[in-house]
Amino acid sequence: MKIAIIGGTGSIGRGFALRWGQKHEVVIGSREQEKAKAKAAEYTSILKDRGLNANIKGELNATAAADADIVVLAIRYTKVASILEQINPVLDKQVVISVVVPMEKDVCMIIPDSIPIEVPASYSEDYKSDYFCYVTPSAGSAAQEIASILPEGIELVSAFQNVPAAKLSNLDIHLDYDIGVCGNNMHSKNIVFGLIRDIDSMRPIDIGPIEASSMIECLTPLLLNIAVRNKMRDVGIKFVG
Repeated sequence: MKIAIIGGTGSIGRGFALRWGQKHEVVIGSREQEKAKAKAAEYTSILKDRGLNANIKGELNATAAADADIVVLAIRYTKVASILEQINPVLDKQVVISVVVPMEKDVCMIIPDSIPIEVPASYSEDYKSDYFCYVTPSAGSAAQEIASILPEGIELVSAFQNVPAAKLSNLDIHLDYDIGVCGNNMHSKNIVFGLIRDIDSMRPIDIGPIEASSMIECLTPLLLNIAVRNKMRDVGIKFVG
């Protein structure tokens, strides 16, 4: 398949390009074409140095999305509206995958002597680090907001929010993680299940409709908080039954 990674110059986009670039045609999308081309060349070089064939190129976001079978939104939540404004005119039959998580650093509350005091989360004496929280969009989740903006008929799947970017980019690591997948169409969900299985040791887990996406999106700040406060690195999810 031809996969456009919008935000492919970022950390999570890098991981997708390196993992899928071995098996699929990948196009790195960016607002800056030269940046996209430079990253595509970098990723291609990394794979070729490992003896792996790669078909990765860089384009502007709209050009990348126009000819793709799959469009991956590996972008910050604050960029959603502006990015969709760029690519919506070229979307036709593509399956869109949202990796978007609406979160931000917040402040914590402590209550010494029963008097509430607001303390910055980064205050080292008490918290040692920032605290990440999920910021629920008015639509209910980032995926639901994206669905409301996408052209009619475009199939949206929400997935990959809980993958540690650093480990995704490290080809020496087998990613023994479960990936929650939300969507309202089994055709597009099955395509995403296949892309997940293309990454060694990853397992897709069907979470339900797109309306369930908030449940997997909000796990990302939870995992970050667990990692920071317990001196762990790149925490992921595995469901054990």
